[in-house]
Amino acid sequence: MHIQHLAQFADALAMAAVLGATVWFFFVQSPVLLSKMGREKFVPLQMRLTVVLFRTLTVLLLVGAAASLVHSPLASWATVTAGVAVLGGLFNRYVMVPRALQAGGRSRADIKGKDAEGSVTGFASEGAGNRTRTRHRLVVAWVVVMLVGVVGHGATLLGGCPTHG
Repeated sequence: MHIQHLAQFADALAMAAVLGATVWFFFVQSPVLLSKMGREKFVPLQMRLTVVLFRTLTVLLLVGAAASLVHSPLASWATVTAGVAVLGGLFNRYVMVPRALQAGGRSRADIKGKDAEGSVTGFASEGAGNRTRTRHRLVVAWVVVMLVGVVGHGATLLGGCPTHG
């Protein structure tokens, strides 16, 4: 098997893992845990899981991007879309998530005893509350940037883009 084929396989596997982990984290695990645990118990656990998620995503995104550079020309859609995904993931990990976690830590006292007031939709939009709303939304926005890159990259790898290198 040629090195480009192995790199393309590693790239596709890494990007599929990014997509799967992100969908699981935001659309499966978080709503279930929030509804079963309540906000007061859920928020500290979610904060720890968020750190693990973004560390893992960073490794996977970098592996995918590096593999993309092996199997595609630098100026191809494959490398551009991988770069967008990496940008979204790295900006979240090193800029937005630490700030959001800091705000979330400060808001833990505000949610004490208010489990009945929270909803899955409300948490998705606002995080733990008013103190975290803007930062939580910015984390989500950068996750969307990352996913646009990942989905675009996947389409490129699957032959959906005529300029695939």
